[in-house]
Amino acid sequence: MGDVQRTLIQVDFGDGIAVSYVNLSSMEDGIKHVYQNVGIFRVTVQVDNSLGSDSAVLYLHVTCPLEHVHLSLPFVTTKNKEVNATAVLWPSQVGTLTYVWWYGNNTEPLITLEGSISFKFTSEGMNTITVQVSAGNAILQDTKTIAVYEEFRSLRLSFSPNLDDYNPDIPEWRRDISRVIKKSLVEATGIPGQHILVAVLPGLPTAAELFVLPYQDPAGESRRSPEELEQVSELLIHKLNQNSVHFELKPGVQVLVHAAHLTAAPLVDLTPAHSGSAMLMLLSVVFVGLAVFVIYKFKRRVALPSPPSPSTQPGDSSLRLQRARHATPPSTPKRGSAGAQFAI
Repeated sequence: MGDVQRTLIQVDFGDGIAVSYVNLSSMEDGIKHVYQNVGIFRVTVQVDNSLGSDSAVLYLHVTCPLEHVHLSLPFVTTKNKEVNATAVLWPSQVGTLTYVWWYGNNTEPLITLEGSISFKFTSEGMNTITVQVSAGNAILQDTKTIAVYEEFRSLRLSFSPNLDDYNPDIPEWRRDISRVIKKSLVEATGIPGQHILVAVLPGLPTAAELFVLPYQDPAGESRRSPEELEQVSELLIHKLNQNSVHFELKPGVQVLVHAAHLTAAPLVDLTPAHSGSAMLMLLSVVFVGLAVFVIYKFKRRVALPSPPSPSTQPGDSSLRLQRARHATPPSTPKRGSAGAQFAI
């Protein structure tokens, strides 16, 4: 037992934290420690007092209950194109997990130890994907629907900043707002609802993806050609750029919907193209100015007269004198200057 008042206890919890206890008066409640991560940790204890010392080692397996699973994958994809699906967990580190995937028309699930898979859809239409995550005795799952087409168009949407004040960033809110945005697009453009799919994206600032999909009209005619999809896209862009798409979030709160990318004629250009054009124009002017300066200096150097040759004939002096009489008289030079010596 020893003298507890003079006992030194050193504990290493195996996660980078070690503590020492001296002169503990009571050990009834034991020593407590909170682990921040899951895993297997080697815990060591060293005890010293006046009667001697002792040590002990144990391995502690720390787990964490799985609280939430979110299946992340595209809303729309192209037929025969590889799609990545990922199970996002909360908390992210739970321990050893088993993933069970159900997708397409498969009668047997795909079982993996990894939280991500890749696959392809060979036919058009709406497909459901479900992932089940097993953590100990708990099993959580999430299900998503993905649209598969050969041809479609997509457009990123943005909103007036006041929408961010009411965005709790939860899946239920995103689904509800997606339906509201789709309804406002149909009312503003007259495009059938089967042609449009809206998906609000996680995070802030609030953004959404607008998909233009092929469909069959009431007459049974398929609307799937690239030209028809392009016409619908241009109509949507035109209405979005004219601030014609908006909805009422609650009484007194109006939210405008804008085209964030791929707009044909945006009202506000958010790209740095103007500054790049101005810089290019400035550099062009500088290069032209330098070229003109160099040409001027070259021509001036060519036009300067060459100095007289030492082998000048006697008759040349009268010619130089005659030219000097017709030349403009120089200004009166200052005494002692180089000009005075030339005049003499």
